[in-house]
Amino acid sequence: MKKQFETIWIVGASAGIGAALAQKFHENPTSPNQKIIISARNADKLRAFADEMPGITPVAVNVTDPNAVKMAITSIEDQFGLPDLVVLAAGIYSPMKVAGFSAETIRSHMDTNYMGIVNCLEPLLAKMRARKSGEIAVVASVAGYRGLPNAAAYGPTKAALINLCETLHTELTNSGVLLRVINPGFVKTRLTDKNDFAMPYLLTPDEAAGFMYRNLCGNNGFEIAFPPPFVRQLKLTRILPYGLYFKLMRKLVRA
Repeated sequence: MKKQFETIWIVGASAGIGAALAQKFHENPTSPNQKIIISARNADKLRAFADEMPGITPVAVNVTDPNAVKMAITSIEDQFGLPDLVVLAAGIYSPMKVAGFSAETIRSHMDTNYMGIVNCLEPLLAKMRARKSGEIAVVASVAGYRGLPNAAAYGPTKAALINLCETLHTELTNSGVLLRVINPGFVKTRLTDKNDFAMPYLLTPDEAAGFMYRNLCGNNGFEIAFPPPFVRQLKLTRILPYGLYFKLMRKLVRA
């Protein structure tokens, strides 16, 4: 049975899979009175996107600023009430090889990809637990399954998100609040366009949003991961001993 969400808040929705997911919900509403709020730090992009789809409300927010996040949530609550579904998709990506190892690059990724999500979770979890209902989906990545070449800045932030979601999911049992993790593979966006290697099973944002939409509306499973063949291959690497794993990674680097 398809779920019904009255109020949906998507953070990181000015481009990429966040924007594609907002469009998917807009074109296929789950409720007659559905309301969609989109957020990102770029207010101009948000407004332009919302102008194309009447009924979507833009609320600009910089997730690295905890006070700005709390103000955005208060504004949304005042207008629409506390959301039923929140998708936290804000993130940045820069490939980083060991020759360009940079603490500053890693710090920027942690500030946005990890602490930015944490800044959103703090008020949302408190409010949803008090209400005893709500769903939160955190967008991590299959890159968080295990250490991958060129992902020294990005991968650890996604691994941290997966670990955090696993921890919170267990503790939220019987609270009425469902916390889920979304682990996409490669999706063609302005971020992945930075890569200088072949990306297997590359999806369009619309294809990725389709996976997310169907699973968010159709089941309560903890993890939403796609595309399935790539997910199976990467999950297999999680059980490989280090000797075999590093041998495989060295082959990938040479390729």
